[in-house]
Amino acid sequence: MRSLKTFRKIVGTTSHTRISGGYRMTEKQLRARTSLLKAMLLVSALLMGYSDLITTNEILQRGMGELNPIMRFTQEWMGEWWLIAKLGLTYLVMWMLWRGKSERQMAYVVAFIATPVYNNLIILAGSN
Repeated sequence: MRSLKTFRKIVGTTSHTRISGGYRMTEKQLRARTSLLKAMLLVSALLMGYSDLITTNEILQRGMGELNPIMRFTQEWMGEWWLIAKLGLTYLVMWMLWRGKSERQMAYVVAFIATPVYNNLIILAGSN
């Protein structure tokens, strides 16, 4: 008995196959969809890191301080160059996300990265 993959090679079918009322994607289509989702999550992580940088900088310019003790130490130690450390951390997280296997876990990490941005926006809205 031949497998479905062998049957498709013989018949030449590589498009969708109908299975119980729904369509099943081919392996190539599934990989493309996964790569697109992964790329969108990586871009979202970059945007959240950049937004965190911008909103934190705005908070500091208004005379308020950094709440994260690690970043506060980095700001004291590196001075104006703390921006490089913050962006470096964002790129490290993006690299780790790229190496990850689960898109769901990537989405959780991106949501977690977004929380400081939301907190900074609330602080900025309250200071006006």
